[in-house]
Amino acid sequence: MQSVSIRPPSRLPLRLRAVAEAVPAAARSVADVGAGDGQLARCLAARGLLVVATERRPASYERLCTALPHFDCRQGEGLEVLRPGEVEGAVLAGLGGHSIARILDASPAVARALDWLVLQPQQHPDQLVAWLEPAGYLVRAMSTAAQGRHSYTVLLVTGHERP
Repeated sequence: MQSVSIRPPSRLPLRLRAVAEAVPAAARSVADVGAGDGQLARCLAARGLLVVATERRPASYERLCTALPHFDCRQGEGLEVLRPGEVEGAVLAGLGGHSIARILDASPAVARALDWLVLQPQQHPDQLVAWLEPAGYLVRAMSTAAQGRHSYTVLLVTGHERP
């Protein structure tokens, strides 16, 4: 899979710019899991992607709906708010590596139906990478984004059976 050649807006934080750049150029739809304030969802929608933005907690969900009034915003845990095949890929950014693994493990039917995942673990990236292959995923690309004093790992992942 190729990375995006379109540059995301420069006002997007460096970490999220790296995540946006990892979304495949041919992507048509995406779930932004844990969308926060909606910056990444807005950026991806500006590229022409159909975006489903999710948040787990009620207060975070309300803020997301306010920030993205014309988007498909959903409240719920991880991938559980999606139907298998509803979107091509998903972004899980800003969560811990263990949380990302737990989210993928909790919704196997949805996770297996995704063509790709962009993962940006805030903590424990090495443990997440070690978990991915035995769980049926293949890391297609890995990059690092520096923001302030922090360095963030960004992964483009597919299932083993995906080309």
